[in-house]
Amino acid sequence: DRSERHGELRQLLRPPLRTLVVLLATFNFFQTIGFYGFGNWVPRLVADQGVSITDSLAYSAIIALAFPIGPFAFTLFADRFERKWQAVAAALGTASFGLLFTRAREPWTIIAVGVAITLCNNLLSYSYHAYQAEVFPTTIRARAVGFVYSFSRLSTIFTSFLIAYFSTRFGNLGVFAFIAASMVIAALAIGAGPPTRGLTLERISSGLGARD
Repeated sequence: DRSERHGELRQLLRPPLRTLVVLLATFNFFQTIGFYGFGNWVPRLVADQGVSITDSLAYSAIIALAFPIGPFAFTLFADRFERKWQAVAAALGTASFGLLFTRAREPWTIIAVGVAITLCNNLLSYSYHAYQAEVFPTTIRARAVGFVYSFSRLSTIFTSFLIAYFSTRFGNLGVFAFIAASMVIAALAIGAGPPTRGLTLERISSGLGARD
């Protein structure tokens, strides 16, 4: 089949790749809500906890320090555990710590929970990028990853408007309930994907029933 030899887009819409594409497109769409919903709105979310604008910016700067630290720390165990379960743990961590954030009032708790959310997002980012590059056959990998990842860009069109809506109508509890629900959906989607740890790319593709 010429489409399988050259990795044409229509190959993604047929079994056995179709189910995997749906799972990862769903994951990408919803994980963006948690990742950018917090990262881009930290000053506002912190301020809504009763913190002054000046202090909010200071807390946000401290929380942002976790961005370069997290990925470096995760190199210590990045290849020791199944990557899809790392992504699941990270998504559920963001959901859980997000809900805890709504109850934080003291400066140290706001910063600590904010750092925890940031670290979970760091873990999510590196693990799912690696995972979705591993699960597709070589002939279609770049096109497949680009296709499913495009759903995260689609999601960003709406995320800021939705975060603003929930923040205005329901406060931080509404925002993080929305983020938590999105991250649970993301965790379920990627958790249903195939395992990859310790497997060659050919073995992973074979497990999908695809020809590489």
